[in-house]
Amino acid sequence: MRSNNVTYILCKSSHRTNIFFGKFFSLRGPPGSGKTNVGRELARLTKKPLLDIDDDWLEPRWNTSVASKLSELGDEQFLEAEGQELLALDLQNHIISLTGSNPLHSQCMKHLSQSGIFVYLDVSRETILNRCEIMRVDRIVGQRTKTLNDILTWREHIYERSYDIRILIGLNEMSKDIAEKIVKQLDTQSQMYESTRSAPQMNNQQFLDVVQQGLAPDGGLFISRSFNSMSLGELQRLVGLPYPEVALRVIERFPLGTLHPSHLRTLLWQAYSSFPEEILPVRHLRKNQYLIETFHGPTASFKDLSLQLLPRLMRVATELTSKNEQKRTRLGLLVATSGDTGCAALDAFVRLPGTPVIVLYPNTGVSTVQKAQMQTATGDICVLGVDADFDYCQTTVKELFSDQNFLSDVHRLIPDLHLSSANSINWARFLPQVVFTINSYLQLVEQNRINFGDSIDICIPTGNFGNMLGAVYARRLGLPIRHLITASNENNVIADFIRTGSYDLRHRSFQKTISPSIDILISSNLERFLYLLTDGNYELIQQLFNKLAHERNFQVDGSLLQQIQSEIRGDWTTEKECRDMIRKVYLETQQLIDPHTAVGVHVADKLFKSSDVPILISATAHYGKFPQTILQAVGNNEQALLSNDISALLADLQSLKSTTPMHQELMKLPNKPVLHTTAVEATKSAIIKEIKTFLANFSQQHSS
Repeated sequence: MRSNNVTYILCKSSHRTNIFFGKFFSLRGPPGSGKTNVGRELARLTKKPLLDIDDDWLEPRWNTSVASKLSELGDEQFLEAEGQELLALDLQNHIISLTGSNPLHSQCMKHLSQSGIFVYLDVSRETILNRCEIMRVDRIVGQRTKTLNDILTWREHIYERSYDIRILIGLNEMSKDIAEKIVKQLDTQSQMYESTRSAPQMNNQQFLDVVQQGLAPDGGLFISRSFNSMSLGELQRLVGLPYPEVALRVIERFPLGTLHPSHLRTLLWQAYSSFPEEILPVRHLRKNQYLIETFHGPTASFKDLSLQLLPRLMRVATELTSKNEQKRTRLGLLVATSGDTGCAALDAFVRLPGTPVIVLYPNTGVSTVQKAQMQTATGDICVLGVDADFDYCQTTVKELFSDQNFLSDVHRLIPDLHLSSANSINWARFLPQVVFTINSYLQLVEQNRINFGDSIDICIPTGNFGNMLGAVYARRLGLPIRHLITASNENNVIADFIRTGSYDLRHRSFQKTISPSIDILISSNLERFLYLLTDGNYELIQQLFNKLAHERNFQVDGSLLQQIQSEIRGDWTTEKECRDMIRKVYLETQQLIDPHTAVGVHVADKLFKSSDVPILISATAHYGKFPQTILQAVGNNEQALLSNDISALLADLQSLKSTTPMHQELMKLPNKPVLHTTAVEATKSAIIKEIKTFLANFSQQHSS
């Protein structure tokens, strides 16, 4: 049986690339999952011979029926006899339909795994029970002493932990269609990631390579256009699953390369162990509006949902590099933040001891609480307040990753250090965001707010375009979304671009607003979005974004603008409208919302004055991260703007008795000592000097 041991899983790289060559495919799943019929169709499609374990292997060798052998030996002896027979199996280039009990014998599964691909037919419990009752199945191990439902419950974890490819099967799917899905999924898992700025064959990388590199060598962003959409029947199978299990089934629709699904499951459950039981709840706000509460993680913003997973993925990628290159590799992080990413990255990466983390943030462009979260963080970290805006910080980080002199200096200071990024320029930071919208839709179904298959609208406060791109992918995966709406503050370059097709920064000044996490003029993930829309036209993307870098503008043609407008809509909110919305929502509902969420609610109100279609609005941060803004908006408390006393500010917020309680981690903040107060001028040389000083000290401390 597949081990969860990291080294073993990573050694299975041949199983996850060139996936058809010389392999046999073993169909596994519960009794009644259709392995035999699907096997026949798959053999026909792939022109491979079929071996049904019951009919073509066990019964000829035993010279009796499987049911008779089970009756003769009893459960335990039958399992051992069956397993021993499979150890004698030595085939290549076949389709094998396993029995429902084969996976219970770990030794024979390990034997088959050496040169085969396990395809798990994931059929609903209800379907299995109905089929077995109709078929009057009488040869299931354990059937004499347990109900079939109990048998399926006990076996489920065994089927789940050792497959290579999962095939989600909806109600009444035909064997032929299931076989075609298997071929498509096998093909997807053999695909590589592309850069947005080069021909696909120039920068082909596997998933963990992309995780480790962050930014493509040509300055573009890694992206996958290879993913398997989900039918409504498949999506419906996700209703009622815990969040990590929904995330697993969504993420494994994309190429995972050498990362085994069983290992990904472990990482997901570890990542979300720091969240409350309801990881990503959906709450009704008012009218047809529902909030996606993304702020229940340890640092109270949506960034936790991706960043608690990212370091674990990066550690796996670094271990793979260490193994392949037969030398130790240490993971390091360089990240720019408009407020929330830095807080979340510091919390997540300090959970990996010995990982140096460098954060650049706009010194006067984050909230008092966000700054306190970063300045009180502990561990091997360097927190730099830059006298500039976020766009400068993000551009500097991108430049440093392509600055060979800087990278050589880093290598000289710490020879085994591999520096990567935690911004959404990293595909692994972005990918979990595809799950947000899908999980929220499932919750509306569970709450009986919608019927499965009903369309919804999505409105997302937008800065770097990552959350919005996640929703775009969710729709392409098959989620029934009517409208996708980006909501901007006064830095409304995205809203203008959607309206005009012109991305023009030449006469646009950066606006410092009360919603600082979307105070962004250069939206990195827009590049991925345009690459998707143009079907991978890397030459156009390179041209557009080089022009933006050098001339601070670009214009798309009318055809592409029509495509953009058919995918997304956009609008924006003034500072006054944002404050007014915070107050209005509180007076109507007794619920406090943060200023970014208020931007989303205002735009939703503006575009859909009267609509019966439910609209999900991303509540991107807890209101407690912006106490001065909230107190001023709700209570007209101008004195709050002058206060930096976090303890008093949070106490004042609590006195408002919001229906959403105060975040407990924020309440601990006033008792933490301030450790990082370094401010640096907005020059690349000054920033490099601080980083090199930090890395030199880190090297000295960790070499002694």
